[in-house]
Amino acid sequence: MIKKLPKILILGRANVGKSTLFNRLIERPKAITSKIAGTTRDMNISPVYWQGYNFELIDTGGIETIVPSRRLKKLSPDLNVDFALDIIRKTQAALTEADLILFVVDLQEGLMPQDRELAQAVKKYKKPILLVANKADDVKMRERAADFYKLGLGDISFVSAKNGGGTGDLLDEIVNNLKKQKKVRKGKKYEFPKAIRVTIIGKPNVGKSSLLNSILGEERVIVSPIAFTTRESIDTDFIYKDQNYTLVDTAGIRKHAKEGGELEKASVGKAIANARNSDVCLLVIDISQPITVQDNRLTQLLLDEQVSIIMVANKWDLVEEKESKTADEYKRLINHFFPYLRWAPIVFTSAKTGKHVHDILDIAKEVYDGRHIKLNTNALGKFLKNAIKKQRPNSSRLFLHPYLTNFKQVRTNPPIFEVQVRKKDVLASSYLRYLENSLRAKFKIIGTPIKVNLKLGSDKTEPTKPRKFTSRGKKKIQKSTSLSTSSPSKTFSSY
Repeated sequence: MIKKLPKILILGRANVGKSTLFNRLIERPKAITSKIAGTTRDMNISPVYWQGYNFELIDTGGIETIVPSRRLKKLSPDLNVDFALDIIRKTQAALTEADLILFVVDLQEGLMPQDRELAQAVKKYKKPILLVANKADDVKMRERAADFYKLGLGDISFVSAKNGGGTGDLLDEIVNNLKKQKKVRKGKKYEFPKAIRVTIIGKPNVGKSSLLNSILGEERVIVSPIAFTTRESIDTDFIYKDQNYTLVDTAGIRKHAKEGGELEKASVGKAIANARNSDVCLLVIDISQPITVQDNRLTQLLLDEQVSIIMVANKWDLVEEKESKTADEYKRLINHFFPYLRWAPIVFTSAKTGKHVHDILDIAKEVYDGRHIKLNTNALGKFLKNAIKKQRPNSSRLFLHPYLTNFKQVRTNPPIFEVQVRKKDVLASSYLRYLENSLRAKFKIIGTPIKVNLKLGSDKTEPTKPRKFTSRGKKKIQKSTSLSTSSPSKTFSSY
């Protein structure tokens, strides 16, 4: 795992502005914010650097209590109990590891019974607590703060997460508290080393979150059979076989995402943005179910963004009556539905049993290396020569073979190559595909799109050394010339 930093936990009931405060303190809009209660379900984690000190900030889901009981439904009748229990369990685990708790309350709404119950439960963990009164947009609002002293959590820090007011002072208090605990040392800003960014993308309920948990070996995100359980794009940094990875779980992308409201629309937008910025995308499909048009649209989306792809056929454990050739049959089926993705490796996994899940990381490393490959001109020159020997360049014009030269790489991430032909030559597009496939086979480039562009050169062919003729050779040439001039029919028949 990554370097351990002091953990600062943001806690509070729903809709007090925890995620807005989280975004303000980390200085970027990582967490989705909404007026809808229970928007945040999974924990968001991000490092923070302030006044020379590093710590880790954790945003938790909005809950009314951290003590599961029969009264859970009564506290919030519209609350999904299964989700609430999952959030509570994750919050309880985070509380045991927290070095400091930011207990957030809503200054505009005033003290609520849920605030009292939550504060009473949190005190039992015997952790340092800073009481944070959010939505203190003006000085008059602070007059409402007197009731919050009844919580017995000490002095109040006033902030406006929306406008940024008081957040600098809050960060100062966090650092001072960690200093007293001797949890921090002054130093440079901590940044996770350069990592392979792997984004998990797919339709709802194909097992994306289960796959992330299986790879990490822990319940990092909440899993549920209910569609659209994951709303945030959750990223986790870790090390596997001395290689740094950032694994990103995203919301399920469905055909009618707009019908799900602004919240689902925002979640899908973040999922697509993460896919665009990733090094490798894991396109997860439910292999136990028929492949759908939506799966096809997702592949087109990834192709448009030119991202590298690994096809993950999840829920392999649900496929019945498997034999030794069953995987090959399913590969042919997948290639039939996605013929334009034959270069993408296919991994049959079961997030539930853990079968082949770590093979994904090994393949992701190979895909990443292929995406960033750099080939010198000499190697590509030899490659082109051998490729032409195996299959001569073809043209749409009969009996003409284009002259190819100057094969070189012009870009990486993803790799783009360029080959030159004379202006008068016309090269069939199928030959460019032949070169692309040959490049993959020769240099082991898998899972990443590559392209060979055509550049038009001059009409002149490659310069050759002047040919030397003997006197006997000259006579033969003259005889041939006179023959072709005086008797065209003979020339044609001899040809």
